[in-house]
Amino acid sequence: MRYSFRLLLISILAVFLVGPPSNIKAQNAAGITVTPVTDVFDIIPGKTVTRTVRVINPVVKEITLYPRALDFHTDNEKGQPSFFTPKDKTSRWTMSQWMTFSKPFLRIAPNEEEKFDVIINAPENADPGGHYAAILFSTEEPKLDEDVSQIGVVGLVGTLLLAKVPGEIIERLTLEEFVAPRILISPPANFSILFSNSGNVHLRPAGELKIRNWFGDTSAAIKINEGEGNVLPESKRRFETSWQFDWKAFGRYTATTALYYGTEEKQLIATRSFIIIPIWFIIVFALLVLRITFAIFKRRQKKKVVAPPPPPPTAPVSAPPKIVMR
Repeated sequence: MRYSFRLLLISILAVFLVGPPSNIKAQNAAGITVTPVTDVFDIIPGKTVTRTVRVINPVVKEITLYPRALDFHTDNEKGQPSFFTPKDKTSRWTMSQWMTFSKPFLRIAPNEEEKFDVIINAPENADPGGHYAAILFSTEEPKLDEDVSQIGVVGLVGTLLLAKVPGEIIERLTLEEFVAPRILISPPANFSILFSNSGNVHLRPAGELKIRNWFGDTSAAIKINEGEGNVLPESKRRFETSWQFDWKAFGRYTATTALYYGTEEKQLIATRSFIIIPIWFIIVFALLVLRITFAIFKRRQKKKVVAPPPPPPTAPVSAPPKIVMR
C-alpha cells in the first residue's frame, strides 16, 4: 500500500517534477489549482518562516481540502519526487516535522481562492544544506493514527518546499554523462545530460548547448533546463533537449555544453561530435550510383552483342605436284 500510494503521488506531481518556475500552477483532475508549484527559500536554525500558497477552486461547487505534510526526495533520473513520512524512513534532508499549518482545513467557495500559510520552525541544531517537504491537499480528512497509505487520494494537489539552511554548504555537481547522436538522417537531434549531486544542497544547472557546423559557425544555441529544475543532494537527474535542424543541415557538427551552477557559478563543459547525412543526399547519391551502374551494365551488354568482324578469308594453299619415278 505504501508503495502504491507513493507511485500515485508521483504521477500526480510528475507534471512539475522538482523545481519548475514558482509561477507555474499545480492542478489536479478536478480542476483545483495550487500555486506556487515549487517554493525555494532559505531558513536560519532557530528561526521561523511562513510560506504562503494560494488554492483556487474553479469548479461550481464548494470544496473542503485537508493539508498534509510529507517529506520527499528523488531516486530517479527524471527528478520525480518520492514521498514518505518519518515513520517510513529517516533522512537528514527531511523537513515535515518542522511544519505546522495556519488552518486545519480549507473550505473554498465556487470560483474563489484561499490563502494557506505553512509555518516552518527550524531547530537550533538543523543540519546545514537542503531540506525538503511537500504540503499536499486531500479531499478526505486524515486520521492522526492512520498510516500515510490510508490518506484519501482523491483530489491530491500541492506544493514542493525546498529550503536551504546556511552553514557549511557543499556545492558539488558532476556532469556524469552527455549523450549525443552519432549519425542522423532526419531531425530531431536528441541530447541528454546526466548530473550527479554529491553536495549537501539542491543545485540548479543552467546554460546553453551550442551546435557548430564543420566551418565553425554556430547553427543553434539551445537553453538547458529551461524549467529551472533542481538536482537534490545524493541524487541524479537527467535533462533532455533536441535540435530541429532543417533540410540544409549536412556534414559534421559539434555540440558543446557551457553550463554553470551554484553561488559561484562553477562551469561544466562537455563536447560531442555527430554527422548529419540528410535523406535528400542519400536519395541523390543512390540515384547517381544507380545511373553509373546502369551505364556500366549497358556498356558491357553492348560489347557482348557487337562481336568483332571475322578475319578475311585466305586462299587455300595448293599442294605441290607429286613426282612419280618410273
